Amino acid sequence: MDRRKALRNIGSGIGAIAITPTVVSLFQSCQTAVTYTPVFIPAEDFGIVSNLMELIIPKTDIPGAIELKLPEFADAYIDAVWDKERQDNFVDAWKAFKEAGTSAAGKTNASELSGTDWDAQLAKYLKPGNDVPAGEEDAAKFAGQLRNLTVNAFKTNEFIGENVLAYAPVPGQQKGCVDLMET
Repeated sequence: MDRRKALRNIGSGIGAIAITPTVVSLFQSCQTAVTYTPVFIPAEDFGIVSNLMELIIPKTDIPGAIELKLPEFADAYIDAVWDKERQDNFVDAWKAFKEAGTSAAGKTNASELSGTDWDAQLAKYLKPGNDVPAGEEDAAKFAGQLRNLTVNAFKTNEFIGENVLAYAPVPGQQKGCVDLMET
């Protein structure tokens, strides 16, 4: 038996056990918080990011991103789980996305942009077949990261898991001594 491999497996197991309560507490805190103070995303940008996530998953017959508190979960998830390098890349890409959005709309500040301006910006980077303009690769990277964060937070949300997706707490039924042809 290779001791190095065994020690690596033990270390991975301990790491998984240690991070599980953190992720579970993120789920619970996002569901119960009345007012939320952003941890990673700057407070002045949190509303914009929330609205972008709402544009990705809008409210229809099921709740949208803001009502499901997906921005809160994404903010806490980035702060708790992502490493420093990935966080820094996210911040740099967010700045590039804001700059591209303000320059495309002819505004000076990102807070001046309307929902349609942000929607056009997301469509520019996320719609299939659209080419990313030269120099805007970081902005496109942010749009992709935000979409992935939003969709993953949506799929792991408790309400969505229980009421929208196929949820079976125990897969299948246990039927004891019955004839195979009857089942």
